[in-house]
Amino acid sequence: MQETETETQTSGADQYHKMKVDVSTVYQTIESFGTSGAWWSQYVGGFDDDPYGETGISTREQIASLLFDRETGIGLTCYRYNLGAGSAESRKGTYSDIHRRAQSFETEPGVYDWSKDANAVWFLNRAVELGVQEVVLFCNSPLERLTDNGMAQLTAGTKSNLSPENYGEFAKYVMDVAEHFVGEGIPVKFISPINEPQWEWTSGQEGAHYEPNRTREVYLAFLDELESRDALAGVELSGPESGEWGGQATISYTEAILGDERLAEHFTAIDNHSYWSDDNAKKSFANYMKVYHPNVKLRMSEWCEMVNGSDVTMDSAFHLAQEIAKDMRILNVVSWQNWVAVAPGGYRDGLIYIDEPSHKFRALKRLWSFGNFSRYVRPGYVRVDIQADSRAMDEMLPTAFAGVNEAGEEELVMVFINEDVLPQEFLLEGCGEYSRIACYETSDANDLACVLEADYSSDTLVTIPSRSVTTVILTK
Repeated sequence: MQETETETQTSGADQYHKMKVDVSTVYQTIESFGTSGAWWSQYVGGFDDDPYGETGISTREQIASLLFDRETGIGLTCYRYNLGAGSAESRKGTYSDIHRRAQSFETEPGVYDWSKDANAVWFLNRAVELGVQEVVLFCNSPLERLTDNGMAQLTAGTKSNLSPENYGEFAKYVMDVAEHFVGEGIPVKFISPINEPQWEWTSGQEGAHYEPNRTREVYLAFLDELESRDALAGVELSGPESGEWGGQATISYTEAILGDERLAEHFTAIDNHSYWSDDNAKKSFANYMKVYHPNVKLRMSEWCEMVNGSDVTMDSAFHLAQEIAKDMRILNVVSWQNWVAVAPGGYRDGLIYIDEPSHKFRALKRLWSFGNFSRYVRPGYVRVDIQADSRAMDEMLPTAFAGVNEAGEEELVMVFINEDVLPQEFLLEGCGEYSRIACYETSDANDLACVLEADYSSDTLVTIPSRSVTTVILTK
């Protein structure tokens, strides 16, 4: 048994476990980790100064690097661009924050000003330059000029705010924007016209309610328009972006899509959000899909903790990592997206807090715990089986992924969440072919720091420090 520096620093470790990895038992292939640009990019994208006066690197550039650069940040590969409904121009409706309004590119029907939403577009372009491989264009509401009440919100109640005669016009606008971005070299992969259709959306932000049958009709109109555009070959529709995994409503929206022959042929995956969804809700939906739609993948396209109050500690970092691990293990999601990347504070949502007047920001522990997955579990890696005693499985929620790194080396990436005050130690079984080990730790003391690089053999005792999210990488 090799004694490592990490071991000597963590005396009093809990009795070690044995974990067995079986790379021959495979689950989902990972497509991406990402976040959205709502609603911060439309102002942070204009912060081209260095408020600290130290590096000469602007706030927007530093934030972009933290999110999308794999060397200095967490290497996200998906970016969700908010395609606004025009409430920023009209000033109609009731909004809790001015930044929750969004511009549209229209100046009149079919006429576009591509210089609009410039700050958000700056972040879109920079994300792609730094490594984002897939972009999702998503709408919270149709264009205001197309809605029944002329606003990007409902006046009251749960009814559709878009009449069927405007479905095609809505689709045309979104596809025009998609064609423009594709022409600019933006890797638009998905178009998502509907967001959390079961909710009312009478205030706070742009939003629109749809019943399941209306959801199906909107997607059919979008599919008609998409299939007429050669420039958008390879772009897919995504949705229905249900706000949660549980309940009959989620199944109803799923069936609105997959119960239609044309849509079922087009949709390779269902995208939903993990808000208010416990393990039982996720298990129930996963079982439903296994029985009725076994060949359809799942993506988790939006989540934050939904808790009031700022948090810069490991507490919310643990919760985020636990949510990722559970969605990976229970739902077999192929993609996982945090809601907003940047936020003003007062809520457990952003990965980075920003002070708008000063342009100063703070990278949070939950940014780095997200990076324990996103920086190392790359597109194309496959989740493989990892097993231990029930206590270790329940407390550390281990996940394992096999892939080939950029150097052409086979590697095994494992993420462990240790919320306990004691370190956890274990031997890995089934990993005798690997020869090197590296550990990357997010904790009170470290922000995704490399805390160990060493030779590895089958008798190496792996230590996960107390109060940490740790990525262990074995390389052949």
